[in-house]
Amino acid sequence: MKFKGMSRAHLFLIELIIAVLFFSFVGAVTIQVFAKAFRLADDTVALNGAVLAVQTAAETDKTAQLADILPTIRTTGFTEDWEAVDPSGAMYTVTTEVTFQQRQVGTMVVYNYTAMADEKIIYRLTAKKYYAEQMGIDASSGEVD
Repeated sequence: MKFKGMSRAHLFLIELIIAVLFFSFVGAVTIQVFAKAFRLADDTVALNGAVLAVQTAAETDKTAQLADILPTIRTTGFTEDWEAVDPSGAMYTVTTEVTFQQRQVGTMVVYNYTAMADEKIIYRLTAKKYYAEQMGIDASSGEVD
């Protein structure tokens, strides 16, 4: 007796191949999801460290007296664990640009902070502090008129 079409063994093998292909596809998608989650976790750690480093720098700069502030650009380096190191060998850098804006009765100091990993900007913050001239004292020099 001749069988028309495929035998049961052939159908089982085709079904088995389809199941293997399906699970291979699902496995590949799952691996991609975990890889993306790993990259996002690393980016989140870098962002959190950058926010804390910039926030610390901003709070430190906020306490300075106007006479002690110079219009400069300074760079601080950090390791992978956000420990301060020399900027030349650092994994992360925080650059602070300080500028002055003269106002009618005082000086506005503008701090621009940029946290970077290699050439990629992680976080940016602009902070301003106003120094008013008070009681005949010129805020820019700290001397009595």
